[in-house]
Amino acid sequence: MTHATQNDATGTTEASMHLEYLYGPQWREVVRIIERSGQLRPGEREKLNAEATKSMQNRMSALSGGAGGEGGLAGLLAGLGQMSGQQATEPLAIATQTAKAFGRARNVQVAGMVAGQAVAPGASGISSGDMSGLFESLGSLGAVTVVGQAVTAAVLGDLIGRGEFTQAVYDELMRPYATSIEP
Repeated sequence: MTHATQNDATGTTEASMHLEYLYGPQWREVVRIIERSGQLRPGEREKLNAEATKSMQNRMSALSGGAGGEGGLAGLLAGLGQMSGQQATEPLAIATQTAKAFGRARNVQVAGMVAGQAVAPGASGISSGDMSGLFESLGSLGAVTVVGQAVTAAVLGDLIGRGEFTQAVYDELMRPYATSIEP
């Protein structure tokens, strides 16, 4: 993202055209999130992991409570049949549908992969003798999940109001990241 060269009289740079191709028209916001995620402080990483844990617990609670209030494994298994209907209203499912409908699925995937690498850079170089990279990667799983949601929202930010991708969906995807990152 460093060396931009002038292309023509319009002032468009090769770098910005490349970034727009990768991340879509909201590329500046996506790059901002990715770059900041590569500089997480320990406290921020903990907050991101806690947000991911809280989100997972809420989903599990919703599933286990889905069958007449039965708890435990029976409630969870009974709730699985209702999961597809519930998923359709979850922000991430709506974002996925929106990305597909507007041709942004590739942008979301690329942004998610790059953001994941920014959060847990040691994960890709894991060798059989180096378990530290694996442990770092596992310790960052929640942070990667929350940052992935944020870049998904950013990629689709210009589509707010189209279909089911509302401001509320955008805010719900962005909230865990925004409340965990210090200015």
